[in-house]
Amino acid sequence: MNVKVNIKNVSACEKKLTIDVSSETVREEFSSYYNDISKSATVPGFRRGHAPHHVLAVYYKDQARNEVLKHLLGRSIQEAVEQEKIPMIGYPKVDEIEFDESRLTFSAHVEMRPKIKIDGYAGIALKKEPVQVSESEISDVLKRLQEGRAKFLAVEDRPAAMGDFLIADYRLEINGAEVEKRDGEWFHLQEEDYLKGFSKQLLGVHAGETREVKISFPKDYAKKEYSDQQGLFFVHVKEIKSKQLPLLDDDFAKEVGEHTSLDQLKASIQKELEAEKREHIEAHVESQLLDELMKKAKFDVPAGMVERRLNALVEEGIRTLVYRGLSEEEAKKKRDELKSKLGPQAERDVRVSFLLDEIAKRENITAGEPDLEERYRKWSERFKRPLEEIKSFYAQDDDKKASLMYQVEQEKTIQWIKNKAVMKEK
Repeated sequence: MNVKVNIKNVSACEKKLTIDVSSETVREEFSSYYNDISKSATVPGFRRGHAPHHVLAVYYKDQARNEVLKHLLGRSIQEAVEQEKIPMIGYPKVDEIEFDESRLTFSAHVEMRPKIKIDGYAGIALKKEPVQVSESEISDVLKRLQEGRAKFLAVEDRPAAMGDFLIADYRLEINGAEVEKRDGEWFHLQEEDYLKGFSKQLLGVHAGETREVKISFPKDYAKKEYSDQQGLFFVHVKEIKSKQLPLLDDDFAKEVGEHTSLDQLKASIQKELEAEKREHIEAHVESQLLDELMKKAKFDVPAGMVERRLNALVEEGIRTLVYRGLSEEEAKKKRDELKSKLGPQAERDVRVSFLLDEIAKRENITAGEPDLEERYRKWSERFKRPLEEIKSFYAQDDDKKASLMYQVEQEKTIQWIKNKAVMKEK
């Protein structure tokens, strides 16, 4: 292929290539395309495989144009960057296309890997907190386990008191109009109510009794139509229940899991809390490390890569909002807000990726099949899935496997820097 290339520097990480493909190359590409389809093309008045090119060009003009253009763009861009020795990354944005059966001219916006100068990445000073679990933290977990196994006993010999739970039907009126009605709701009578004074107005109620509860909705109430309004609840109490927590003893420990005593349960809780804290501390150390790395190297990053990373983070954010209960339509309305919020993270992610690539290259840090095997094994144990199922998932998709390999390489690079760091425990 014969191409002429004019180069304009857009930024430190982007060049605009104006590429002119020779007329001879374009005509040869069209001729090659018609040769390929002539054996199977069906044209009225001609036997299959006998229609001349100028006739095929009438019936297959649009198809030929699309296929030839796609092929020429890819070939000419590759030849241009090789000819000009441009370290292209990704696939360039193409525009300003002028194309017919005898010529092709277009512009390609090519992104390049930045030149990175970094020293002193071995021996970075980092601060690390010790792993400590307090008795109160263990007690908090035990309380949650207690709450999860609480029993609710029917109260029949007295009226409702603070701390009780009511099972009741209710309807709500605002300005004399019914706006809400529900059956079988649970109400916890407590000193601090979200709706101030709700519980106190139900103290002393008996099962089978209906009581009116007057409420002033706050200005910041979730339902805007109720905010700053006076409401009247008609509460019909069907049952009163008191909560009974199980005793914290050896029998309780046996119910919770494979523990023979309360002391063994506490030891298990301590071990789990330590693992959680260790993971949190390591994440904080890693964040410190990456911050320090970025201080040691200033360089431009390709705007297109940042934009692609930002789009990926935004889509992930939308999926998270949907998972948390927001409708897909409402979640997508948050797109601009997410873009604004996640912009700095997108640039940081791209910058960190280039830094780790550079260090991995200098220190000959690579990832291979043994690393993937180890990752598959860990996931199999963690997620309780068959090892072959996980391996098959990646074996069937080269892009996913390559992405995982790259992720593992970056993690190995971070670990290498952590191993070389000077760690000071707080």
